Amino acid sequence: MNERSCLEKIRNLGVRLHELELAQPLPGKSYASAALDFLFNEHQIARPSGAPLDHTLQTLGKALIEKQQLKFQRLDADSVIDYFCRFYRVH
Repeated sequence: MNERSCLEKIRNLGVRLHELELAQPLPGKSYASAALDFLFNEHQIARPSGAPLDHTLQTLGKALIEKQQLKFQRLDADSVIDYFCRFYRVH
């Protein structure tokens, strides 16, 4: 999946989190940023600043593997997004 598609899915996730009243985008921030902030806070890890999107999502994937005790060694960026979109029922 290309970066534009990733960002669109993350934005849709942010909109869904807003609908569920789990995350509110701050003034001047996007739904995508609000979604990432929420997910990193939810997993109690610091969001890497200035890192490429792929690296940011892989960092989140590592936390997901540890927290959920998944049998994967690594999740790619697409898998991380797909997991959270399914979890929060984003279409």
